[in-house]
Amino acid sequence: MTDRPDDPEACAFTPLGDWSSPGLRRGAAVLIEDPAGRLLLQLRDDIDTVAARGQWCLFGGGVEPGETLREAALRELEEETGLAPSPERLAPFCRAVSTSPARTRLYVYRLRLAVDPARIRLGEGAGFALLTPAQLRRYEIVPFQRPIIEQHLAGKA
Repeated sequence: MTDRPDDPEACAFTPLGDWSSPGLRRGAAVLIEDPAGRLLLQLRDDIDTVAARGQWCLFGGGVEPGETLREAALRELEEETGLAPSPERLAPFCRAVSTSPARTRLYVYRLRLAVDPARIRLGEGAGFALLTPAQLRRYEIVPFQRPIIEQHLAGKA
């Protein structure tokens, strides 16, 4: 299968930040909010080979050849947490370009989901947390993802 340059859903994501020179790589992530208004984030491993090590981020990863953005988001979410929501529950939210040299295009879906921490099977990263808006301000978030989280929170005000 060949990689799809973009799938039809890509235009449903609101652009955030500078899109003047995005890279070729694509990623998909899921911003999960529980009924209490907390966001589920992953703590990245604190090892030299991991980008943004020791920082907090959304669950997600690279889009594999032949995958749609939605398929990649669902696959990554299940691999990293064990969570497997139905595809129609994911709502396109925004897109941003990473600050890495590859300038990866990250497409972010939103998902409202009651999360039972005991049912999370962490498949990647050093940990996870359900964080309130006040806690999010104190945590070290991957820099290019902070505006994504702030945009989500601003829409709730």
